[in-house]
Amino acid sequence: MPLVYGPSVLWNRSSLVLCFRSAVALRSERTLTPQNHGSRVLRLFGSLVLKLFGATSDVCVMPTLAIISEKGGTGKTTTVLNVAGELARLGQRVLVVDCDPQGNASLVLLQGAKPERPTLAHVLGGLAEINDAIRPTRFERLSLLPGEALLSDAALQLASELGREKRLRIALASVAGDFDYIVCDSPPTRSVLTINVLNAATDVVIPVDPGLFSLAGLGQLQSVMEDVRKYLDNPGLRLLGLVLTRMVKNNVAGDVERQLREMFGDVVFTSVIPNNVKAEEAHSRGEPVTTYAPKSPAAKAYAALVKEIIDRGSNNTAEDRTRRVLSNIATSERAA
Repeated sequence: MPLVYGPSVLWNRSSLVLCFRSAVALRSERTLTPQNHGSRVLRLFGSLVLKLFGATSDVCVMPTLAIISEKGGTGKTTTVLNVAGELARLGQRVLVVDCDPQGNASLVLLQGAKPERPTLAHVLGGLAEINDAIRPTRFERLSLLPGEALLSDAALQLASELGREKRLRIALASVAGDFDYIVCDSPPTRSVLTINVLNAATDVVIPVDPGLFSLAGLGQLQSVMEDVRKYLDNPGLRLLGLVLTRMVKNNVAGDVERQLREMFGDVVFTSVIPNNVKAEEAHSRGEPVTTYAPKSPAAKAYAALVKEIIDRGSNNTAEDRTRRVLSNIATSERAA
């Protein structure tokens, strides 16, 4: 039987058939969930098959997490850093994409250094290839596509460009075989950058702080997600869940958590991220809390959250969860 040589394995005819079936499934679904995208080698080879058989170039075959909140102070960037750091610690090859013009995730992972250009802004503007902008970090298996203030200018320039909502998705498709997970930070305000993140994502995680206005923006965010599914050819976009962050032990926080769990049920992750000083210390030292203080309450909470993210991403209940949370949000807004 004829053999085809591939990375670390020998590919026979049955392997080619398997890859072709994966390519056909990907071509029809646009995204593959963790249970059907197979091994690292299969994903890499599947990308090649997609090109050979004429699939579109804007397909991303790896789990891509969008950490999104349109309310400040929710621990969004902290969640990005620690989810990515924990995934890398578990042996996954992870790319952090910093789509926030504030560039805080880049600041931490580059240990306070200004990112060298080209950065994400140049990639979105078509001025650089993504491979030239991706930077290694000092953490094994953790890479960074850095963001900077120039992203704000790039967002304005993209407003009049064709394919402006697909720039990130197309760029990430070209590195589909290089990573097991992509974790995207997003701006705290809605813009073409936020739409790019949602259009590139397979799954959304929303940090929620336990304040009186914790649900602010959820209704608008669900509307944007629906539009991305419908109009931007990303029907598989799923809401993995809401995660309570910066939790403290007081009556307000307790009331907010109870109300969230009553309203959204298992849409809310079981893991709760405490407001812990070790997380801030870790940022100042240029690393995730999961590596800086692995025994701290925050590190343990993020480790538990990542386990939930992996578990939820590997089954189809997220689609039912997405429909349920959107329905609950709409109901709560009508009641208000």
